[in-house]
Amino acid sequence: MYTTRRSLGLMIAVCGVLAGEVFAQGNNNQNNNQNNASGIKVDAQGVVSFALANDSAGVLDKKRREAAAKKNAVGDSSKRSDQRLVSLVKLERRVQECLAEGKPIPDEVFYLAGLQRIDQVFVFPDDKDLVIAGPAEGFVPDAVGRMIGVESGRPALRLDDLAVALRTLFKSREVGCSIDPVPERLASLQKFVQAGGPSTVAAVEARFKQMDDILGLQNVRVDGVPAETHFALSLIEADYRMKRISIGLENPGVKGLKSHLAMIGAGGNTIQRWWFVPLYDAIYRSDDGLAYQFEGQRVQLLSQEEMSDAQGNRSAAATTRLSTQAFAKQFTEKYPELADRSPIFAELQNLIDLAVLAALIQKERLDHKVDWKMTTLLDEQRFLVPTYPTPKQVPSLVNYKRAGSNIVGLVGGGVTIRPQQVLNKLTSPPDSKAPRLDAIRTTAASAKRTDSHPWWWDR
Repeated sequence: MYTTRRSLGLMIAVCGVLAGEVFAQGNNNQNNNQNNASGIKVDAQGVVSFALANDSAGVLDKKRREAAAKKNAVGDSSKRSDQRLVSLVKLERRVQECLAEGKPIPDEVFYLAGLQRIDQVFVFPDDKDLVIAGPAEGFVPDAVGRMIGVESGRPALRLDDLAVALRTLFKSREVGCSIDPVPERLASLQKFVQAGGPSTVAAVEARFKQMDDILGLQNVRVDGVPAETHFALSLIEADYRMKRISIGLENPGVKGLKSHLAMIGAGGNTIQRWWFVPLYDAIYRSDDGLAYQFEGQRVQLLSQEEMSDAQGNRSAAATTRLSTQAFAKQFTEKYPELADRSPIFAELQNLIDLAVLAALIQKERLDHKVDWKMTTLLDEQRFLVPTYPTPKQVPSLVNYKRAGSNIVGLVGGGVTIRPQQVLNKLTSPPDSKAPRLDAIRTTAASAKRTDSHPWWWDR
């Protein structure tokens, strides 16, 4: 946040912007729907833009989703299930069959039979099988091609995200993204604001546009995962959408969720930085290490004040103002409602689940327990994930409001996922939950399976 005294009482917020549609350069093994990713579009120069102002409820209302589902229903996976079980070993085997036959991977396989969250992980050493479980339902593409649940509007887990998580977390301890201003431009903006100027409404609004031009394009940085993947694009989109909400450029439609612009007061020359990190209440592990339970909302928003020197270099401030902390706190508290309304925030939950799953497999050596080599999912040459233009920069936007005699600007943000830290919460379930977790695993093992899709079944 940059603040300077002005005779005309206006507040300004400057922020990185991106969203819209993404058109993929997907490989030949995927269908068209699988080549559509998220709500962002990247041009040939790597500049990100957006087309949809708000994808509340997945853009597609429930009646339209149900109509589309009836028209395009695909097998048993179109049914809703409170607990669908997906065998990762047999899923990979199905992918191998498609690749060997030169056939496209079916949507049912690519979207993990409509699975929308990972609640449990089960190990079956005798059957040499590793199974994930959670709620699922039939899915249809929304306006940007994201596959969302017919009833809930929540996105399905994706095979390419699973592959990227496994490949990344077996090599790196962190994945994430950040959208940051260019230091030289940030320094120029501070000088411009401090210089002051005319105080008429028209003149100040003209200065706002000049600030936008001075700050220019902000840099996109992706850590840990390939920047051209759906995994990376979704991290960036979630970060972007949070920024739009913070700056007051987008109403998320969640009661009680205010923008930071609405909360902020005067004083200080700092930068507000918010970033997403995992949030689990616990990861439970059965005594025999054959069953695991994920609990919690998966995502929280953290905050920090930063300072910028004359060269535009940023560093942590000594304190963080109450409004910055308050925005992060309310965003975290409202996150479940936000994820229900905007698929991208549910997608971020999915990505964190997949990252934690990959770290869990590595930490607990679950692949060794079932003798699963992951020869296809880990092979970047054999299984080519869909790729997209690499995001490199994001335009800045300006928003403002009257607030005494101050001008304020906002920048910064990101996503940081360190799943190994999440697994520090790996613990035995309380006595009241231990029998239930074991019972769920036993029931999952004995549940009836179908020859037409032996890699998934419902409990």
